[in-house]
Amino acid sequence: MADFTGSSNWTVSSSSIEKLVGKSIDTILNFSPLTLYFLGHQKKWSGSQMRFPIKYATNSQGMSFDGLEKFSTTKTNNFVYMTFNPTGRQIPVVISQIEADVNAAGRVVDVVARQMAADAQDMASDIATLFYTAQTSKNFLSILDGVDDSTNVTNYGGLSRSTYTGIQGNYTASIGNLTLANMATDFNNSTHGADSPNLLVCDKTVWNYYEALLTPTLSNQVVNNALLGYSSFLGASKNGLPNIAAPGSNLKGYQGFNAIFYRGVPMVADEVAPSGNLFMLNTRTWGFYGLPSTDEGYKPVKFQSESLDSVYNLPVTTGFSWSGFQRPIDQYGKVGHIVLLGNLICDNPRLNARMLGITGS
Repeated sequence: MADFTGSSNWTVSSSSIEKLVGKSIDTILNFSPLTLYFLGHQKKWSGSQMRFPIKYATNSQGMSFDGLEKFSTTKTNNFVYMTFNPTGRQIPVVISQIEADVNAAGRVVDVVARQMAADAQDMASDIATLFYTAQTSKNFLSILDGVDDSTNVTNYGGLSRSTYTGIQGNYTASIGNLTLANMATDFNNSTHGADSPNLLVCDKTVWNYYEALLTPTLSNQVVNNALLGYSSFLGASKNGLPNIAAPGSNLKGYQGFNAIFYRGVPMVADEVAPSGNLFMLNTRTWGFYGLPSTDEGYKPVKFQSESLDSVYNLPVTTGFSWSGFQRPIDQYGKVGHIVLLGNLICDNPRLNARMLGITGS
């Protein structure tokens, strides 16, 4: 391919104006639809802590009687609290003011708006990774924390899962080949009454494994029109193209799926989901509880940019705050911070499942 920017073709390059396309392309971030769901359907944080009362035991004082037996008057306390604290995540937005000045003189792309959008989307990508990583230090809680049976995460919401077994998720390791039978087992274990998982999330490879399970169940039917006959190949025409006689509609073949379901529940491929994992989630039990900043210098913000084509687009402002730009005393530039406060919480882990170690179908 000819390169008209070098000295060997200087006549062309010096007599033509280069065109800068007015949209930058993101080629690095992986897409997490589950992260966008959580961030796009945030719930509001209230109080210094979020406390969820759970029933962990039954009242065992019931009795049968057929006369004047004394009834039990023993009081039982069957409830305890799961307690969650807020935490935060930030990312800086750093602008060289001389670059902004030059950009303003001949703007095609607003470099300040683009940088703010890019950093906000990088922050969303960081959060997606955290949502699939068991919490350490000050990080947000994750799906792995919520859907565990104490194998890896022994405490949740300040409670021991070995003591309060009702807050254990359904965790199945070393699945090997994915089958409809092992999917049914975890789905059934996560179903209680009318509550069952309503979203299945996995990596692309596991999505393909499930698609492979469905493919043999397809039935393809070719109908022959008795009057017109089948389409037929008659050889190549004069121009070298295939010559197909098709008195009726041409036969067509289809293979593969662009959307798949299990028991009426959609399965989505998440590029950030850990390899070999399939999560069965009841989204009613999940929420990212966003905590708005009350600092007068921080304002709620939504970052969208027509100049940046990316897999992420932050849809809401809840929990996200922007400090505004601050100018250092010894640099010609400006710095601001995007902040997200809150935490990802599952209030009923037993309605969710995690299958891992999936290697085929």
